[in-house]
Amino acid sequence: MPTRPWGEALAAAQRAFCLPLAGRVLAAAGTGNAAVSAPAVHVSLALAAGGARGATRRQVLQALGCGGGGRGGAADAANVASRVVKRVLRDRSTSGGPRLAFAGGVWADASRSLSPEFVGLAGNVYGSAAKKADFKNKPEDAPDQINSWVKDSTKGTVTTLLPAGTIDQNTGLVLGSALYFRGRWLDRDDLRMTTEQKFYCLDGTSVEVPFVEYDRTRLFAVHDNFKVIKLPYKQGKNERKFSMYIFLPDDHDGLFELTQKIFSEPMFLEQHLPTEKCHVGISVPNFKISFQIDVKDFLKDMGLELPFLREAEFSDMIKEDDSSGPLFLSDVLHKSVLEVDQKGIEETSVSMGLGKPLPAQHFKADHPFFFMIREEVSGTVIFMGHVLDPSSRT
Repeated sequence: MPTRPWGEALAAAQRAFCLPLAGRVLAAAGTGNAAVSAPAVHVSLALAAGGARGATRRQVLQALGCGGGGRGGAADAANVASRVVKRVLRDRSTSGGPRLAFAGGVWADASRSLSPEFVGLAGNVYGSAAKKADFKNKPEDAPDQINSWVKDSTKGTVTTLLPAGTIDQNTGLVLGSALYFRGRWLDRDDLRMTTEQKFYCLDGTSVEVPFVEYDRTRLFAVHDNFKVIKLPYKQGKNERKFSMYIFLPDDHDGLFELTQKIFSEPMFLEQHLPTEKCHVGISVPNFKISFQIDVKDFLKDMGLELPFLREAEFSDMIKEDDSSGPLFLSDVLHKSVLEVDQKGIEETSVSMGLGKPLPAQHFKADHPFFFMIREEVSGTVIFMGHVLDPSSRT
């Protein structure tokens, strides 16, 4: 059965899985900054589907939005995951583009006998790893083993994925994904000013944080009650083009009303992206988000229940002679790390831009906003998140 074209399968997965998952994660994030890379979680679950059989496999594929869970759906899931990892998330910063670091994998107890075919599938198709850790005998050491692998795989950009105490003797399978991103919007001569300014938080207080200020011609849109700007990242010597889109509500406390619309209407983001260029005075705060979460309960809320039960069937992950009992998912862990600051732009002397015409519009992100980072060629939205207090570094 032929698979759907890459772009069609990706768009279906983003609408059916990535947008609902991101909406649930951000709604539950409370009062802190948060970001989630739903495509990275998608890759992890596609890997799990590659080791599943029967009803377990069908349920995972249906949750991923991949062709209804049949044979074509399995091919769609593998196709989307493989291309996202190899085309979108692979680091090519040596060519001048953004720095990316992805790590994904599944871990079973040391007593299990992993199938060599599945281990090879994890690496070759999903750009991930299938590994073992000693859950039963040394559960207190298992997080350190997994975190050490993640740190090595991301070259130190993501240092932890599992909090202490995550693993116990009853842990089944642990799925994990982590993604780091850092890019720059400007070159050395483009920066106009970096100053300390007030950012107004939801509770009415304010914090003093560094803002990067400059004016450029950018895609910009003014809608009812909010504005949207597209900030392209510097492109490396490859076909990928990354951009950050900032959705800024007019009201200082308007973020959650805006995000409710974003996540309740599947086409809202696409329908409100800017399409016209304008000379804009831009002011954006520096911020860093490091956000980790177990998405298990969100996945259950989206209908993915069987993989977490002892009736789950992940027998394609293990050798036929493995008789150690049921194999089921215990945790689906994810971490997002991204940085936006003057170092990401490039440290430079201040240039005031004397003699330039005044911008026609102004975009000052001095209160809570929603953002997404998209790779434009494929259309993959690699991050969604919100900034509530840019002075917080976690």
